[in-house]
Amino acid sequence: MNAEGEEHANPNSSRRPSLFFRITIVFLGAVLVWLLVFEGLDPFFGPAYSDRVGHAVRAVLTSALAVPLIALARRHLDRRPWGGLRLTSLRLGWRALLWGMVFWLVAAGVGLATTLALGWVSISFGAPSARVLLLFTYLPLLVFLYEALPEELIFRGYFYRNLADRYARWMAVVGQAALFTLWATAIGAAGSVERVVLFFTFGIVLGVLRALTNNLWSCIGFHLASQWVTQFYSAAVRDGFVRVDGGPALEVVAFWFFPIVVGSIVVVAGAAVRG
Repeated sequence: MNAEGEEHANPNSSRRPSLFFRITIVFLGAVLVWLLVFEGLDPFFGPAYSDRVGHAVRAVLTSALAVPLIALARRHLDRRPWGGLRLTSLRLGWRALLWGMVFWLVAAGVGLATTLALGWVSISFGAPSARVLLLFTYLPLLVFLYEALPEELIFRGYFYRNLADRYARWMAVVGQAALFTLWATAIGAAGSVERVVLFFTFGIVLGVLRALTNNLWSCIGFHLASQWVTQFYSAAVRDGFVRVDGGPALEVVAFWFFPIVVGSIVVVAGAAVRG
């Protein structure tokens, strides 16, 4: 067992299934949940993200299926307490949640300022429609239920926890990122080399946050801010509210390089300085 350790282990845990079996079962369960939500609801609501009601139904259903999946796996496969996942109540975790959000927003803001200062990107704004303004207000809740909570609970919660109990933390970080990328490929979310790189590096920075903060809420906050901003940005561009010249540079530098690549380095360096 590594330095992070599992407290209050069940005395019957020695008879629990192997690590490979536990991870395989939960991985397959996660793939089935997202395929059901993504593909299974297409006849009723069309493709994911294409319909407001469908987006809301999918968001609620994803968390309604993913959270019990992990609760059952934790109880019957791991035979360990829920607390080992480091997902506390929001009353105890809201500071970590805000810290994760601010971390992504500051890093992305530096990236945005860099692209503007170098002349790689120019941005102008039109009149926002009522639809895009409404989207900005309810999108955080949908992102929380659809992506941030269930994905972090499974990958930086369940998978990281189990891998870190057996291997060194850096191996657990890389392992859960690899599982995250494999899952995204299996459900069709990573259908190109660029998307594979995006998912793997995103999984790495989230794994680093999980390892160094020992709090799942910081990962949820980082994930929430990332998806909130990038999804709203895409919708605002389609709506005509935001007009961008140099969009690819903005997305690579502000949405990927600074929050994910530089962000990982900053977190690790900060942890090293603190000792």
